[in-house]
Amino acid sequence: MISIPPYFLLIPFAIFFLSFVFFSLANIINLAKYGAQNTIGFLATLGFVAGTALILFFAQEALATVSWMTPVPVMEIQAPSF
Repeated sequence: MISIPPYFLLIPFAIFFLSFVFFSLANIINLAKYGAQNTIGFLATLGFVAGTALILFFAQEALATVSWMTPVPVMEIQAPSF
């Protein structure tokens, strides 16, 4: 039976994460260049940074408990039913 290790599922996650890092750096560079002009801009920046920190924390907490070397048989992967 064909089986794959679950760490192959991290490839799409890594692609998403790298694009998120790219756009986050572009956002931070724009903030450093132009600055937050008012309270709303500062709160938006604070919300963005806080939201990013929460997403990274919960992603790390969820992925830390997974055994990434346990093989998963391909035939046992079930497609979602809608």
